[in-house]
Amino acid sequence: MPRFPTVICCSLLVSLVATGASAQVQTKAQQTCIKKLNGAGAAIARVAGRQFLTCVVAACKGKLAPGTTAEQCLTSDPRGTLAKAQARAATAQARFCTTPPSFGPTTAADVAAAFGAAVRVHTLFGPDLDAALIAAASDRAGAACQLAVAKGMTDVAAAKLKAFNTCKAAGLKSGTIDSAAALDACFGADPKGTIAKAQAKAQTRASNKCDGIDVASAFPGACAATPLASLFTCIEPQVDCGVCLAVNGGDHLSHGCDVFQSGVAVEVCGTPLATTQSVARQWDEEALAAIRIDLPRPPIHARNLFYTSVAMWDAWAAYDATADAVLDKESPPSAAPEHDRAIAISFAAYRVLSHLYSFSVNAATTQASLDTHMLALGFDRTFTDTSGNAPAAVGNRIAAATIAYAMTDGANEANNYADPTYTPVNDPLIVKLPGDDPNLPGTVMNDPNRWQPLALDFQITQNGIPLPGKVQKYVGAQWDAVKPFALTRDDPTALYIDPGPPPHLGDAAFRDGPMHLLELSQDLDPADPFTLDISPAGFGNNPLGTNDGHGYATNPVTGEPYTPQIVPRADFGRVLAEFWADGPDSETPPGHWNVIANHVADDPATVKRIGGAGPVVNALEWDVKTYLAVNGAVHDAAVACWGAKRKYDSVRPISQIRYMGGLGQSSDPQGPSYDANGLTLVPGLVEVITPQSSAAGQEHEALAAFVGEIAVRTWPGAPADPTTQASGARWIRVKNWVPYQRDTFVTPAFASYFSGHSTFSRAAAEVLTHLTGSPYFPGGLGEFLAPANAFLKFELGPTTDVRLQWASYYDAADQAGLSRLYGGIHPAIDDFTGRIVGSQVGIDAWNRAAKYFDGTAVP
Repeated sequence: MPRFPTVICCSLLVSLVATGASAQVQTKAQQTCIKKLNGAGAAIARVAGRQFLTCVVAACKGKLAPGTTAEQCLTSDPRGTLAKAQARAATAQARFCTTPPSFGPTTAADVAAAFGAAVRVHTLFGPDLDAALIAAASDRAGAACQLAVAKGMTDVAAAKLKAFNTCKAAGLKSGTIDSAAALDACFGADPKGTIAKAQAKAQTRASNKCDGIDVASAFPGACAATPLASLFTCIEPQVDCGVCLAVNGGDHLSHGCDVFQSGVAVEVCGTPLATTQSVARQWDEEALAAIRIDLPRPPIHARNLFYTSVAMWDAWAAYDATADAVLDKESPPSAAPEHDRAIAISFAAYRVLSHLYSFSVNAATTQASLDTHMLALGFDRTFTDTSGNAPAAVGNRIAAATIAYAMTDGANEANNYADPTYTPVNDPLIVKLPGDDPNLPGTVMNDPNRWQPLALDFQITQNGIPLPGKVQKYVGAQWDAVKPFALTRDDPTALYIDPGPPPHLGDAAFRDGPMHLLELSQDLDPADPFTLDISPAGFGNNPLGTNDGHGYATNPVTGEPYTPQIVPRADFGRVLAEFWADGPDSETPPGHWNVIANHVADDPATVKRIGGAGPVVNALEWDVKTYLAVNGAVHDAAVACWGAKRKYDSVRPISQIRYMGGLGQSSDPQGPSYDANGLTLVPGLVEVITPQSSAAGQEHEALAAFVGEIAVRTWPGAPADPTTQASGARWIRVKNWVPYQRDTFVTPAFASYFSGHSTFSRAAAEVLTHLTGSPYFPGGLGEFLAPANAFLKFELGPTTDVRLQWASYYDAADQAGLSRLYGGIHPAIDDFTGRIVGSQVGIDAWNRAAKYFDGTAVP
């Protein structure tokens, strides 16, 4: 993979600025909601401020309620005034916020929580308020001084909030505030000098009331060493911090509340982020969160994870004398490499993720999360400098290099990854056509070997013709042209790895694939009495590209036998299909293997030696190396797999089964509905509907209107209420068969051969095996618990607790591939081929990553 030069064109610097929420002028109703909630927030802040002053006075005069401390007084609300202010906020929300605004405050709960803590008491008085307050009986002047300064503090806070709300109201009215970014600009606005006047007045009062008072004793907090004459110069940033946090919380902004230098906080506002995770892990979690709320586009998300990992790796390698960078080799001087790495990694990851997920359907939500995390880490997201050796600038340069490379990698990111060169040969299959209308057409295909897009909705024209709606667009048709991590080829027109074509109509294997899927679909019936031992004792340990394994006699790590896990076959199949589905609302298959890698890293039994040998490394080094290798592998898996998907453009099972079933049966040339390319008749699974079989009381009675058609006894689709019902298996027209998936998803929007799940999973499993030095999960057991009647989303279930278990990473990868058969997404040949290709991809990716680790990747 070529490295990118460190000289960055000025035009690239625009990519360093995070994309804000989409501009949208709010309606009058939305403006009213914003103003009412902000007014309620300001009122809550005033009440909380008065409560603070009341507590100071009572404590100084010795008039606190018996048994009550000053600290307790702050939250006691004895007269219920704060509760009333919060109730008024709730009333405002209910009355004026039926259509919430697209930015700014949206709920009374957020406003109440944020503005109730706008005054930061302990920054002035130190951690122990009771110890700091002066008793008026012994020092009347000292107590008066404290009260005067406390009042000045609340007055300045109130002035700041008032100025913010005034700016907001004017901007909403004029239309200049149409986004969170525009609203953010109101922070600190003071066109009439209201804040400056309040601060000057507070300083004058303090100078008068505190003359002769020891400031350090009266105010033992952040300003203890400040001369009286400039006391509010010190207090003002503390007030600013409280107001900033309140506005961020109430208005859902990401304003930088810390005091920054070169992008890094030198004075921290608020509570520092408490976590034991490395910064690389934290940004990987942000990436996974972004994927979960975007469209399920596996090759795109594999690419995004890869580039995020490259940016983090290059930032880590910048402070290592041995490691090679993937794209941008930096060598800044550093007296504290671990400290500087964390900064550089964060700026690089933040910029890259902000850029990549600006295309997300939930870009604003993702950007807000990224902004918030930067602030929580103490970094200034607005610092975009790329010059010099400051770690933030190093991270910005690496991000710019990564983004520039990504923009020319063949994915067509600039056009949201569209491929205008691909047109499906088949018209859309309308999935939801009424199943009880014999006059509507079945599945029509120009080429039954080729992919057919699904139409997930439809309309009926005036003359009764169904028109498709919500038609799938092929995802990743151009991915063979995307630059890989470790894959190589001599012929640029050939696939990186070509396993040969899939079976075609007329081949025995073409018919066998869907028949197997129909059997598995029938096995999803909770009424099925068959059980399986799904523990590693009876499941797994397959030779590559098969399901021929019979488990393990003992745990390969501990030597102890595995505990059997006997569960209904239907529960196993349904849990397997949903756990590995990785469709909408998931991190998709590439992200799922990041989750697994993170679980391995978190396991106390994992000894973090790269490759299973050498010294134990810290969490950050383990994580950046894990992500580069794993995400390099899943990125290459997408390139290899989607290249074959485009070349062979193979049919999905839903089209294949409906089409072949529409032709008829291929078992009995003398029987009804015969077609040599139809489905195989299997009693109890695939049958012809006859007058006799559809007579009253017979198995096809409900299908009497469709004599001569093919019926299948399988999972019939999602029940009316998936939270309380399971569909089981019953006889349906084959023309209505659907895979075990959400009815809003049904089947992925790309060709079938070969399985992306299988390729991603085996590639990642190879990397984890090489990374850890063992094919086995820590302790020889990885598992996931699906609790009874609380896990499945497509329907109610499972009927009992189901523990998916794997001895090795390969076992988990094989189950991921098998899940696509239970889910009706792929036939077995897609799965087995993906496993074989994925193995080669994963090994190559690990070998390539290892060269970056030891500094031999770049000549």
